Amino acid sequence: MVFSPIQVAGIRLTVAGIILLPWVIKYSIYLPYISPKKQTQNLQIKDYLWLMASGVFGNAIPAYFFATAGRLIPSGLSGVLNAFTPMFTLLLGIWLFKEKMTKQGAIGVFLGLIGAIFLFVPSIINTQQSINPIGALMPLMSAVLYGLNINIIKNKFGHLPGMVKTAYPFFFVGILYSVVLLNTDLKSIWDAYPGPFEFYEHGKPINANTAFTYLFALGFVGSAVSMIIFNYVIKFTSAVVASTNTFIIPITAVILGFFDSETLYWNTVVGMFFLLTAVYLIIKKR
Repeated sequence: MVFSPIQVAGIRLTVAGIILLPWVIKYSIYLPYISPKKQTQNLQIKDYLWLMASGVFGNAIPAYFFATAGRLIPSGLSGVLNAFTPMFTLLLGIWLFKEKMTKQGAIGVFLGLIGAIFLFVPSIINTQQSINPIGALMPLMSAVLYGLNINIIKNKFGHLPGMVKTAYPFFFVGILYSVVLLNTDLKSIWDAYPGPFEFYEHGKPINANTAFTYLFALGFVGSAVSMIIFNYVIKFTSAVVASTNTFIIPITAVILGFFDSETLYWNTVVGMFFLLTAVYLIIKKR
């Protein structure tokens, strides 16, 4: 890995914050002061606090945890632990926001966990890599924070425009991480990996510019754009249904791998069956 975990998280989220900055300017400066007639509802102090909390719990901490866990545990284990997000979304919704649990939804969450285990555990076993408990705890805690953030978005941001609840959390954590990045000596990374032959990832040469390009794409598509879509979806459905994106991610990865000539094993087919069944049960109306 060219960049350290804190730099990976920082670059990704700072990029997302910069991309979404125009909407922060629009809702904080343009509408309230320049064109007040177009402002239907000014943001309140409590809105800013909840938006900041959403950025910290849903982006800042999990981004660092997953970047760090990538160095400590197999990626398949991270996938299994991330699949706990719908379960924590369901439990935290019941505990903190008085949401109701349906039998159908609970069964769907359970089947999704089984599917994730079938999909990833064989590859974890084959690596014969010892499991670092701290590395395993980080994705699990991230799943808890994701579940909390999804419930916050659903229960606290219903009155806010979609781009507000997308742009502001990234803006806040972008400021936070930009300060962190200034103290990590990024220039030394380009000095250490200036050319294409200093570092190899999966047998392919990579340098600082290439690694930064990947992180930029991750911040732009994987954070900014995906969160815009997520906040649009959650507006029309429940928090648990929206959280099933963590079941769709491994399915998408398997499909893309198939087109990239990767082999499909029996556990992959079984795992995908359970995951698709879980998504169907959770999304299907009673």
